Amino acid sequence: KTHVKDIIDAADKYSIVNLKLGAEAAYVKSTKITVENAMDNLLYADALNLALLKEVVMDFLAENHDEAVKKVSFADVPGHLMKDLLVAFGMSKKEGKGNEKEEDFDVMRVSELRVKLDKMGLDVDGSR
Repeated sequence: KTHVKDIIDAADKYSIVNLKLGAEAAYVKSTKITVENAMDNLLYADALNLALLKEVVMDFLAENHDEAVKKVSFADVPGHLMKDLLVAFGMSKKEGKGNEKEEDFDVMRVSELRVKLDKMGLDVDGSR
């Protein structure tokens, strides 16, 4: 687990997309998001375009909003993340968290989007 971030950083630096995505998935799987580490993980995810990690942290903040509001400083959160936080909060209020509109990409879950991209023959990062 300690080296996963190093792998993500190196893969990002050298644009090795599949390695970065795999390392991100491993990091998400092995990391327990808490109120104490949520902001660090969110800012890290935003800085390196780690969509899956960002979604997991946003979901955590939305699901634990009462505790997060009391214990988490949102002072360092860039303004562009506020829309994403609001979407995550809205999704947490909907049962099942699924995408009601088949093609509403603005609120589509990262895993749903990656499956659609794969079916279309595109890389899961949307580059091909």
